Amino acid sequence: MQRTLAAILIVLACGGVARAQSTVRIFDIEPGLPVTGLPLADFVDPACGTNGGPPSLPLGGFDQFAQCPAESDTGLHEVWFIYDDEWEYIARAQRDELVIRRYSANSFFDQPIITSLLIGGDGIVQGYRVVTDPRAPPEVRIEGHLLAAYFKGMFNDTEWICIDLPQDVREQPIDRLFIKQACEMRSDSRIARLEVHHLYKPGQDLSLNPRMLDEAVGDFESWTRLEVFAAEAVRDAPCCRASLRP
Repeated sequence: MQRTLAAILIVLACGGVARAQSTVRIFDIEPGLPVTGLPLADFVDPACGTNGGPPSLPLGGFDQFAQCPAESDTGLHEVWFIYDDEWEYIARAQRDELVIRRYSANSFFDQPIITSLLIGGDGIVQGYRVVTDPRAPPEVRIEGHLLAAYFKGMFNDTEWICIDLPQDVREQPIDRLFIKQACEMRSDSRIARLEVHHLYKPGQDLSLNPRMLDEAVGDFESWTRLEVFAAEAVRDAPCCRASLRP
């Protein structure tokens, strides 16, 4: 508590949070960076990842990546982490909603996200994974599919190719919108992949099954999953050997 209060006083004396907050994010990490070069003050609490899900085995540092099993699909080690959110809480202490939104550490365009780095056996970062957080409140999570458009704009080395994934006979649209899509962008230097869902899974559409409305109001899928790889690192891996390009 004393450390946080002292930090607040320092920030106020310097003219606000904006001067103190680091802006290093996962999108700033270029493939080929050794784990020893990661911004350890900003990327904290590393743990073995679970394919874009919650953390598993805690790690003492990113240099312990080899404790996480190599993925069969990519051949890389996934290390989950969060951004240091101390300055976000300092902003909350100032009760400045604009600053709070600007420095909400573990979110992207107001969507809570799960972040992880993908590291080769030689300790070189070869990519990363960003997934919208399924634990977000329903009123936030319902817009999780919208991040796909932002990601396509950020990674536009070449044209994105998208295909519609097979629709289960009982899957239903949400408010007449159904999205179940896989997309890919391939350039000489990197491969980016997206998967986007916005739908009711079987049994979730409350208009067809209105029972237990209060308990089931958050039952739907609306999410975006982004993976970015160094092309050379995964060109022959199962994940990326085949292209969506016709």
